[in-house]
Amino acid sequence: MTINGTELRITLGSFQEAMALQKAIGRALKGTKLELPEDITAELKADMFSGIIDAVLGVATSDDVEKCLFECAERCVLGSEKINRDFFEKAENRQYYFPIMVEIIKANVGPFFKGLDTQLRGLGQMLGSLQK
Repeated sequence: MTINGTELRITLGSFQEAMALQKAIGRALKGTKLELPEDITAELKADMFSGIIDAVLGVATSDDVEKCLFECAERCVLGSEKINRDFFEKAENRQYYFPIMVEIIKANVGPFFKGLDTQLRGLGQMLGSLQK
C-alpha cells in the first residue's frame, strides 16, 4: 500500500499485541448500536449513520486502542521512517495518522475474523437442527 506515493510496509505485531488491539477495539465498540434494517427509510439512514459515527469515534478516541496501535506500529515504516509517536510529532505527517492506523488495524486484527462467518453459519445451522 502507498500513502501519498510512499510505500507503507506493515509487519504484523506479535499475537499478544494483535490480540490486545482486537480486545481494545472491542471494548471501544461495546454498546454501540448499529442496526441494518432491510427497508431503509431516510430516518433509519440517519440512525444508521449516527451509529457508524459513534462506533468510529469510540475507537478513534480510545486511549487503550491508541496504546495498542502504537505497539503494533513499532514494526511499520512509511518509506524509511518508522511509524511511532515521533513520526506524528511532525505536523505534515499527522494527515497520515488515520490512513496508516486503519491499515495497521486491518493487518493485525483482520486475520482473527477470517472464516468467522462460516463458523457462525455452522453454529446457526447446528442450533436450528437442535430445535427440530
